[in-house]
Amino acid sequence: MQPDFSHLLLPVLIVGGAIAVIGAGLLIVAFRAFAPASDRPRDLRPFILIGAVLGFVMLACALLFALSFIR
Repeated sequence: MQPDFSHLLLPVLIVGGAIAVIGAGLLIVAFRAFAPASDRPRDLRPFILIGAVLGFVMLACALLFALSFIR
């Protein structure tokens, strides 16, 4: 294993772990919006929340991918 790989692996794991924890937390909040409510009309808020979370995760992955080429 090259020394640069092990040096770069720790920050990538830290950032990736933070992204995973934030994304999982936001998905829990978004899916809670799907909870059944008899008096609440259907709205687009849960779909917007899930789309925003998935967009955030994809953007973070793209930034990490771009960062791997810079170093």
